[in-house]
Amino acid sequence: MPVQQFSFFTDGLMPGERQTADYTVDTNLDNELLWVPFGPGVAFQPCQFNLSGGGFIVILRADPGAQMPPHFHSTSVIGYTLRGNWRYLEHGWKAKPGTFIYEPAGEAHTLVVETNEPGPAMILFVVSGGFIYIDKIVNGNMLAYDDGFTILEIARKHYQAVGLDPALLDAMIR
Repeated sequence: MPVQQFSFFTDGLMPGERQTADYTVDTNLDNELLWVPFGPGVAFQPCQFNLSGGGFIVILRADPGAQMPPHFHSTSVIGYTLRGNWRYLEHGWKAKPGTFIYEPAGEAHTLVVETNEPGPAMILFVVSGGFIYIDKIVNGNMLAYDDGFTILEIARKHYQAVGLDPALLDAMIR
């Protein structure tokens, strides 16, 4: 879907033209088709794509034993643990259901779910910009980059592959 140019100062919709779908996205944490693979033992369900700023909101699921590559964010990140337990290798705390986190821009970390956890961790992440994968935490070299645009394309490919309507994703663009 091309990025649209609006003539009104909001998002192009006058207040009386808004529908419930303009504000809501229904997730289903038990529907395997909706989980977009994002690495070994890691998947996400999209909630929103901010294509004016490159951010996105997802529910990340990481299975026991899963580990995200080391990375840092170009902007701040907010996280809220819905299910399970997880941690960053670089910190001494462990997140559990109800844990809220704030990550400042530039803080490098490695998300992991320990192999002895009874089930996957599910975390709502609000990412306001891109994130950069690195080969190591200290003085790491950049390996790859993701943001709202790349996450949207990953989700579109998955939706097409499993027979879901990609228009569902377009409705999440804000």
